Amino acid sequence: MKKTVILNIVLIALASFCFANEAKQQKPMTVRSGDSFTITLRANMSTGYQWKMATLDETMLQLVNSEYIPYKTRRLGADGKQMWTFKALKAGETSINFEYVRPHEKDKPPERQQIIPILIK
Repeated sequence: MKKTVILNIVLIALASFCFANEAKQQKPMTVRSGDSFTITLRANMSTGYQWKMATLDETMLQLVNSEYIPYKTRRLGADGKQMWTFKALKAGETSINFEYVRPHEKDKPPERQQIIPILIK
């Protein structure tokens, strides 16, 4: 009986790790054709990491501006935010794929990825 309980606990713990790594389906951001919108991602450039755009369908979206804004604090190594402003060019569905990388580490996979689905009406 005791072995069965322990085995069940171990199996539940292992299953939770599998589901924790599943990608969460994100609801699309809805914008109108011709409108501009901004995407903001938290970043900490003092670690060497920054967000980069991995994919962008330039027939659907135009990058208008991109900037990093550190949070106002006296703490060394504090994070900030990276902001991208886009203009929606035509109706349809697309997505923007961001990767959190150290640009000088070319052979390493991204630390994180963020895929933003976009619905343009």
